[in-house]
Amino acid sequence: MSPVRTAHRVERVTVKLVPTSNDRSFKHIPSTFSPARRMYNWRHFESGDYMLVPRKVSHSEVQVDIFVDVRSTKKVGEGLRKVVQEFVNARIEKDWEGLKLSSLGRPTEAEPPSKTFKRSTIEEIMGVRLES
Repeated sequence: MSPVRTAHRVERVTVKLVPTSNDRSFKHIPSTFSPARRMYNWRHFESGDYMLVPRKVSHSEVQVDIFVDVRSTKKVGEGLRKVVQEFVNARIEKDWEGLKLSSLGRPTEAEPPSKTFKRSTIEEIMGVRLES
């Protein structure tokens, strides 16, 4: 279980992954979302703490924001980018079958998501009452 984080310096790197063959080739969308807690969680990798938040999922690409706790990596700029690239390559080999790295964005300072997501009915999502 990850410890609760306070406000601190976090860097975001946007990663674009593409399917290796057809649009059904990838099985898992990279994410650290916990359905039980209904929020994104921090996880630990040998190079530091991270959070994976999918931004875009389509048949042609998957974009994921990787939030990295700078305190845990002690890397910035290109050093941090290299750490993220090594992390992504390791995860592709192990967990993200059917995906390959297309591009890696530049690290930017960012606020990680801290919102708890609640389940809603379709009526609540749309903001209207549906007739039965």
